[in-house]
Amino acid sequence: MSLKRAQIDETTHCTHIFNRLILSCYKIIKQMKLLLFFLFTFSMFETPTIEKDRERWKPYYFDIKPQKNAENWFLPFDVSDRKKISNIKIISIFGDHRDSYYKGHIHTAIDINPVKPTTKLIPVYAMANGVVCSVHLGENQKTVVVRHTLKDGKTMFTSYKHLKEVYVSNGQQVDEKTKLARLFTKDESKKYGGDYHHLHLEIRKKFDDYGCASWLTFNNTQLHNRFYNPQVFLKQYVK
Repeated sequence: MSLKRAQIDETTHCTHIFNRLILSCYKIIKQMKLLLFFLFTFSMFETPTIEKDRERWKPYYFDIKPQKNAENWFLPFDVSDRKKISNIKIISIFGDHRDSYYKGHIHTAIDINPVKPTTKLIPVYAMANGVVCSVHLGENQKTVVVRHTLKDGKTMFTSYKHLKEVYVSNGQQVDEKTKLARLFTKDESKKYGGDYHHLHLEIRKKFDDYGCASWLTFNNTQLHNRFYNPQVFLKQYVK
């Protein structure tokens, strides 16, 4: 009986140790879940940066040079005179602070529309000779970026955002007669709960961010490092 009793006690002891081990593992798993939850929550509230986000957009960029220099610039709309700046109306200016995308980011473009649209479905045209180097984002943020080479050999980019339909693809050579896309109508933009029936036009000095600086620019240093003021650019080149 004593031997059997010893075996029972040993079995009970082993069971107790096993249960404690299971309980410890459960506590560790619970703590790990809690840690992962906090890490996830922190990542959700942490403001992303251009440096952290840029690689995500790199696959959409095609490093192709334009075949022709951009020597003659036009407005991006089919208006009566594409050299007359008064044919566009500016809805939102360059450099103001925004709450869309990420609260407090700086508007890197001007939002524009033709003063007198010739059609309900407003087409968007390339502003000069260049090559399509990036088509990215989707839904109400579809974006086409055109790379240009100036007469002095410098490279710059024009970026067209809030496009309903895109008619070009990466690597395509374009000129001022090339229809890149069309804008949203007022009714189409209602689906997204905002005003997207305009062109978000960026004039870029460089495209090293592969597009994410459009919504991750938070100070004037970042703004003027990558972007020209489109109003100033239009006055200087569209004439």
